[in-house]
Amino acid sequence: MGTDDLFKRRKQSALKSSKRRIELRESYDKVLIVTEGEKTEPLYLSAVCDYFGLNQANIEIDPKSDSSPTSVVKYAKSLINKNKIDPYNHVYCVIDRDAHQDFQKALDQVASFKNKDTKLHIILSVPCFEYWILLHFIYTTKPFGVSGDSPCQELIDSELKQYISNYEKGNTSMLTDLVKCQIDVAIANAKRAYDEARKRGTENPKTELHILVEYLKNLKN
Repeated sequence: MGTDDLFKRRKQSALKSSKRRIELRESYDKVLIVTEGEKTEPLYLSAVCDYFGLNQANIEIDPKSDSSPTSVVKYAKSLINKNKIDPYNHVYCVIDRDAHQDFQKALDQVASFKNKDTKLHIILSVPCFEYWILLHFIYTTKPFGVSGDSPCQELIDSELKQYISNYEKGNTSMLTDLVKCQIDVAIANAKRAYDEARKRGTENPKTELHILVEYLKNLKN
């Protein structure tokens, strides 16, 4: 078999696979969510999608990038390029500020991204995704990491474990219960904290997860 024939067969196979995926999807957006974390973030967001009754053929959650912000953005762009035949409407990069040195570079890369079919977004949490989890229980604007310790670990040890004593990343049942019982509390607290951070001119702490969650909540409408 020649190279041209092999290329044609692969292209035909890709087109057939794309057609099958399209047939399974519902009429709302095709969305990709790339997460920095491999456990908590994808499990939580999967629980959100299940809770809102979203079609798995419409929403893809991929935790397979490396953990740095620029790696998440690079991986998201690679998946956008691989899906030109059946493009995503929106791609969300869920990242932590934490102590990453390439954080601003990732923001700049997303801001300069141009694609006629796909919009690329960053969903940021400062210091980390666990701040969003904490907001399911309380409203707080206490800054984390000012003592020089890991800001995320400080948040988990000093705050989050007061509400989830056995907290560990990847606890599926815990995350599902949070979504079912307290997601509206988290949205309200996150909006309030986000506005407060803007007023004070600080980002520690804040999260933009409410933006993504409300988008998913309203997607079918």
